Amino acid sequence: MEELIAVAGKQIAAKEFKGQRVITLKDIDTVHRRAEGTASRNFRENRDKFIANVDYFELSGTEAVNFATANFVGTNPRKVRNLMLITESGYLMIAKSLTDDLAWEVQRQLVNNYFRVKDLVSDLSGLSPQLQVLISMELKQKQMEKELLITQNHVNIIRDTIIGRSADWRRDVVKKLRKIGFKQGKYEEFAKESYVILEERAGCKLDVRLENLKDRLKKAGATKTAINQANYLDVINSDKRLKEIYINIVNQMYVKYVA
Repeated sequence: MEELIAVAGKQIAAKEFKGQRVITLKDIDTVHRRAEGTASRNFRENRDKFIANVDYFELSGTEAVNFATANFVGTNPRKVRNLMLITESGYLMIAKSLTDDLAWEVQRQLVNNYFRVKDLVSDLSGLSPQLQVLISMELKQKQMEKELLITQNHVNIIRDTIIGRSADWRRDVVKKLRKIGFKQGKYEEFAKESYVILEERAGCKLDVRLENLKDRLKKAGATKTAINQANYLDVINSDKRLKEIYINIVNQMYVKYVA
């Protein structure tokens, strides 16, 4: 479940990378109510002044797809080629050229309500007892709401895993493995782990079955490209029993590593 944060009448989804809040260039255009591409242009024109992994993170390939899968609801992650994630310092540099009244207010709200949300004042000793009680109650309420969202997210994950079954089982298992990979690191390792578990539970050798499948394709007159592109998922798809076992394996891994 996305955590939406309101900034100057607009809502953006909270996103984190390597333990810190980040924002996309599109998010910046949204909250500042600028034409799409404005923040991107400002970034490109001054890119030599930005420091990689300090002012921004540039994701590509599997890393970009995994981040998109975990953070961009409603987006097809397979269409994502690269992502530019902007940190607080990078945002403030981009926002230098945005100086209208709305821009100043947006900057204040974005910094205080988005980037520095983790830096809420914990030392209340300098305030009156009444204010201390009120602030403590507010913080506890916020924490309860956050815990409720986390719990609901876990429930949704388990519900979707146990009850939901996508008509496109391949897309479903790949999406879940990518989410595991993004959260735990290295998608390939978890994909390999899923195949190892399948071989153990089903008592089969995927390599042998894949070679047999390629031989059948060759005899059937399939193109060289089709033969070379055959993979473990094709092997699994050809055996109803293997497919059911594998789907259950991925679902169990998803609950274990993501929920």
